[in-house]
Amino acid sequence: MKNRCFLLAFFTITIGFGQDIVETIDKENRKCLENTMPTTLWGVKCEKAALASWQKLMTETLQQLKAKSKHLSVASLEDSQKKWLAFQKADLAFYAAFYHKQYEGGTMTMAATARHEKQQFRERTLYLLEFLEMLQEE
Repeated sequence: MKNRCFLLAFFTITIGFGQDIVETIDKENRKCLENTMPTTLWGVKCEKAALASWQKLMTETLQQLKAKSKHLSVASLEDSQKKWLAFQKADLAFYAAFYHKQYEGGTMTMAATARHEKQQFRERTLYLLEFLEMLQEE
């Protein structure tokens, strides 16, 4: 019984910790965007910083999922991630080309592309975190 209570408390803290990280990344990104000089280059800097945080969290989440190989297929996870990364790269190239034409190659292209790339990693990370949270509830 004590072990179950300990595990429940541990998983609750871990899930809460994951949500805290997500909220922190978003909050820091908003704060950065609000407090920067009103130029596209500073906006890109903020989005790239948030992107780095999402990439780090994604890597950590993938490692934690792989550690749960008893409950999931690591090969399928790795295949899914590999294919997602290929899609992400192609999608970002299309997005950048589209906005390059819309903004005639201006700095807004960089800002739009940086924001889109951050959003891609944010959404994929949240998706992976859902699986981790489900496994931690068991």
